[in-house]
Amino acid sequence: MPPRTLRLLVAIDFSPESKLAYEVARDLALRTGASLTLAHVRPYSDVGAAVSEDRGDLLKRKGKALAAGLRTHYAERFASIARGTGKVRHLLLRGKPSLELRREARKGYDVLAIGSRGRGRVASALLGSTVRELLAGCPIPVLVAPPGLRR
Repeated sequence: MPPRTLRLLVAIDFSPESKLAYEVARDLALRTGASLTLAHVRPYSDVGAAVSEDRGDLLKRKGKALAAGLRTHYAERFASIARGTGKVRHLLLRGKPSLELRREARKGYDVLAIGSRGRGRVASALLGSTVRELLAGCPIPVLVAPPGLRR
């Protein structure tokens, strides 16, 4: 029986650190033949998502038009990261990042890759709060892209 394909989950919040985590995971996937899934956790509300994405222009839309604008926005953000990489699966989750990423990790992934800090960074923090929460309770190994690594 052939060995099972390694499955990598990459937490992406579109910060430079999370893009670095994607690059590290992409390199690992290319070397090992692993599958790659990008996961972004957005706020529950569409208004909150538009605000967190700094898309005030979308706030002029209501209901289904706002939701459609956000779908397009996130599709473009995912595409900009994974451009030229081949087949990469994208997941758009809703809720608290550490909880949703742990929940997703239980679905058969082998490794979760994440940047050392994200958008909510505190200047003096070496690791962001989501990373710390995942290191303390993720059901699979967590690969934290080193903050000083530049590609």
